[in-house]
Amino acid sequence: MKLARIELSRDDVHKRLGGGIPFGSVILIEGEESSGKSIFCQRLAYGFLQNSYSLSYVSTQLTTTEFVKQMMSLKYTINKKLLDGNLLYIPVYPLISENAIKDDFIKKVMHTRAFYEKDIVLFDSISTLVSNDASEVQITDLMAFFKRIASMNKIIIYTVNPKELPESILTILRTSATIVIKTATYSFGGNLKNSAKIEKYNFAKSSFQKVMVFRVDPGLGIAVEISSVA
Repeated sequence: MKLARIELSRDDVHKRLGGGIPFGSVILIEGEESSGKSIFCQRLAYGFLQNSYSLSYVSTQLTTTEFVKQMMSLKYTINKKLLDGNLLYIPVYPLISENAIKDDFIKKVMHTRAFYEKDIVLFDSISTLVSNDASEVQITDLMAFFKRIASMNKIIIYTVNPKELPESILTILRTSATIVIKTATYSFGGNLKNSAKIEKYNFAKSSFQKVMVFRVDPGLGIAVEISSVA
């Protein structure tokens, strides 16, 4: 399978992920609130865009203005990508705050064709989007749909907070993914660190690092700690 490049000159995240992300991947990034999964998504998104891929980014976290400011704070400048249409950003946050998301959101996810016209589709977070109507049958249908889309030389990424969904649903989300990354925070030497652990990586083209320890630096974005090499 061909790799989608995510290389940036400022970090070596792409090397730690095996040189890029295979097209056809369905990627789960799982972690509790403030564990670093959104920052990780933002780094991936910027890497894809900087390597000339198009991206749909569906967010339950930030409005468009907030997203632009967040990316700018990390020197992940995406204004031009928004204007030229390579980045389609869909903020769902206003709908959630107004309780406008009803029981048919899974259908909306599957039937909104504009999402899937891009090379990569990213949902942050899918657990928030589907928590109202997440039956096992519906989630199985959604995952089958994601796999069909990914098979058309695309990449699907979705984040999940495990506290928002029952274990039976989480099991479907995990087993359906071709790549599973779990984010967490921990204290080391009095400092709070973020980690991203690769628990499953199908279709890997080269060696990858199982655990990545990183910090978030304003003006740099994700900075991978040397200690994560161990």
